[in-house]
Amino acid sequence: MTHYDLIVLGAGSGNTIVDEAFAQWRVAIVEPGLFGGTCLNVGCIPTKMYVYPADQIRSAQDGPRLGARTTADGVDWPQIRDRVFGRIDPIAAAGRAYREGQPGVDFYTSPARFTGPRTLLVGDHQLSADKIVVATGSEPVWPDIPGLAEVGAHTSDTVMRLPELPRRLGI
Repeated sequence: MTHYDLIVLGAGSGNTIVDEAFAQWRVAIVEPGLFGGTCLNVGCIPTKMYVYPADQIRSAQDGPRLGARTTADGVDWPQIRDRVFGRIDPIAAAGRAYREGQPGVDFYTSPARFTGPRTLLVGDHQLSADKIVVATGSEPVWPDIPGLAEVGAHTSDTVMRLPELPRRLGI
């Protein structure tokens, strides 16, 4: 068993906990998903980055009503998607590289489960700590709707990186 002063479950908001005040601590960060959590990768930040081009299209569509000669000929979805994740993915990668390179900080990418008081199983590793922070964020849940799986539904984890813009989308 490996003992830590602190184990942080989740590298979204949980990642922000470990600062210079923990420089003398032995810390484990456990993140089986994307480094940076929901907000950075599939939530707050990419959705706001998608809103800006949508607002530009809406403004162009509204131009003629206001006497402006504007047109909205559609969007280049792959270009918009690649612009969004061309900014986000390097941030997530740099954050992970920074944490992995810090002395006294170990990074685990397997799911964790509690096996006892202050004790976790992370992949094949048994970990314990004096303090454990659970900052695992959220994940999509499929509602129990008959036929949903057959229609090709998406979640926030999948819809942001679609290869093509859907012709229709119900939310």
